[in-house]
Amino acid sequence: MSMTSRSKATSNGVTRGARAAAMALAVWGLVSGCSESDAKQEYDVPRALCGVRLDPDVVSPLLPAGRTIRVGETRPVSSRQNCRVDVDGHWAMMLNLEWWDEDVSSTLVASGNPRLEKAELASDGDFYSGTGAVKLVRGCKTSEHVRQLLYTSLQISDPDLGDIAAMKKLSADFTEAVGRSDACS
Repeated sequence: MSMTSRSKATSNGVTRGARAAAMALAVWGLVSGCSESDAKQEYDVPRALCGVRLDPDVVSPLLPAGRTIRVGETRPVSSRQNCRVDVDGHWAMMLNLEWWDEDVSSTLVASGNPRLEKAELASDGDFYSGTGAVKLVRGCKTSEHVRQLLYTSLQISDPDLGDIAAMKKLSADFTEAVGRSDACS
């Protein structure tokens, strides 16, 4: 064996390049074995979000894996109620109530939801995408919001969790529950 051949071979005849390639494949195998598909929701999805009762099985598919969940409510102005769901300290979902003047189109309302860029306009005037929805709460009237209509506006942060059927179901259930709540009395 020449001097050049000896410098590239190890004692068992395997080249350093082959050993490095084998190590890289082993590391890749370990990393890919721990993919996000193995991650799960270690938290319990609440039965109510900001006072609105919802089936956790309807909410869960649109929330990411994680350890902790926190729900917070804000009212930046009298015509808005924002319900924010955080998972592991990062926003995961927003479920908002928005009062709009009755002459405002649902298209304008939907333009305020950044998760509706590729939205589907339903025959009833509501908007849906896999990551967002805007839906009118039909028949909702209060003395505090005369000549205004109440809309629900939903968003999720993770586009990989986007699912139009799941979003339609969550939006329908949330909007129906809001219609039966104190927000509409």
